[in-house]
Formats: sequence, structure tokens, C-alpha cells
Amino acid sequence: MRIMGIDFSAARDASRKIWLAFGNAVSDQLHIETLAPLETLADRPLANASAVLARIIASSGPSIIACDACFGLPVPSSAAPWHTWLLSYPSRFADAEQLRQEGRDAHGRERKRLTDRVARAPFAPTNLRIYRQTDSWLRSVLHPLVAADAVAVAPFERLREDRPCLLEVCPSVSLREFGLPNLRYKGSDHLRRQCRCDILTGLTRLGLDLPSSLASRALDDPGGDALDALIAAITAWLVVRQDLLACPLPAEAFIEGWIYYPILSSPTNAR
Repeated sequence: MRIMGIDFSAARDASRKIWLAFGNAVSDQLHIETLAPLETLADRPLANASAVLARIIASSGPSIIACDACFGLPVPSSAAPWHTWLLSYPSRFADAEQLRQEGRDAHGRERKRLTDRVARAPFAPTNLRIYRQTDSWLRSVLHPLVAADAVAVAPFERLREDRPCLLEVCPSVSLREFGLPNLRYKGSDHLRRQCRCDILTGLTRLGLDLPSSLASRALDDPGGDALDALIAAITAWLVVRQDLLACPLPAEAFIEGWIYYPILSSPTNAR
């Protein structure tokens, strides 16, 4: 089984901030073959990082791809059927600022999806820290992929054996479920690097097989983007192993989206 994890970004230097992890599931391990920022994987100059990422996803073939990005918005900003709503997204929201404005209720509070509440995700899709990321992902990556019928998107569409299947993940949520530190692992000081090391050790115990050169790359990335791509990849692998893509979900999930994460039997408390 081909697995990919994507840590998405809408930063000005997105080609350096977007990290991808590629691997293959063999028996009880996920073997990571590639861990790199988008800029080193592109086959042409990166005038538009999102377009290049969409092209990589579309050409991935049969695979499970976990993405750290929001696939939908809370009701009433989202609507059923999701496929039709997504195709109309660019006309519904002129830009990220309009998305940000419409992401609040009458009292000025940020709207959360059901999955954000269930998974205890740190941010709503239109939170000040990630609303540009949400807009860029929906507008410039997911929209063209769905319009071209190049992917299947969980849970809105049935999985297809002839193309990539995308699922939404949240590294912070996954780490908490793994019983690993889900805070204070991003930064350049010794303690943050040690935290990244502890997380990698924990992921290895879960079945991640990572060459030492790629482990060093994840440890040496102070932004934690490389590590988040690995967390996304192992999350996808474990979700598939537990057959969670076939589990019944509440009706809201098919309008707003769903954050997938594995359920471990004996997690320890996250630090």
C-alpha cells in the first residue's frame, strides 16, 4: 500500500513549508522512502506551490494520502452535497478574508465543525492562525483535484482503487491519541529538538520505519513541518489498518468533513 503524508502551508515561502512523506506499508511497518519539502520534489520552478502540490497528488496513483488541512467548513458555511459545494467554493468566497468573516457566528465566536469538537482539534477552520491555509487548500488544491475527478475524498466519496484517496488529519490530535507530546515540539532550542526526538521514538514503536538520514531531517527541522508530514503518514496507515474509513459517521461529517485518527488501546498521557 502506498502512503503519503502532507503538512500543508499557505505561507509566503510555502514551497519550503509544505513537506511530504512517501512510504510503503509492508506487513506491520510503514517504510518511509522520501521526506522532503515541496521545493525539492517539484519538476519545474515553483511559481504556484499549491498547483504543483495538486499535480503531485493527482499523479500519485492508487494511494492513501493524509493531509493536514481542513476539507470542509462548519454549517452554515458549508452545504450538502459537499461535491457541489466544493466546486462552487471560489464563487462563494471571493478570498480568504471573506472566509474569515463568515467563519464567525452572530456573537463573533469562531464556528467549529462537529469533528473539531469530537477530535478536540486545536483550531477551527477559520481561526486566525489557519484561515489562509484553509482557503488555499480548498481553493487551489482540493477544488481543482475534485473538478478533474483526479482523487477520491473521504468521507464524501467512495474510495477508488484507480486513484489517490485523500483524508483529513490533524497531527496534534494524532499525537494525543498516540500518547505522545503534542505541544512544544516546534522550535530550535534543545528542549524542542529533544521533544521531536521523543515523538520519533514513539512513532517508531508504532511501526514507523525511518532511515537515519530522514530521521535527522525531521529532527533538524525547527518548524516541525517534516515531523508533521511523518505523523500524517503514519496516521493514514493506522487508520487504514483499523479499517476506520469504512466506519459509520454522523451526518455532519458528510457536509463538514471529518478528522481521521487511529484509536490506540492503551495511550499514555500526552505531555
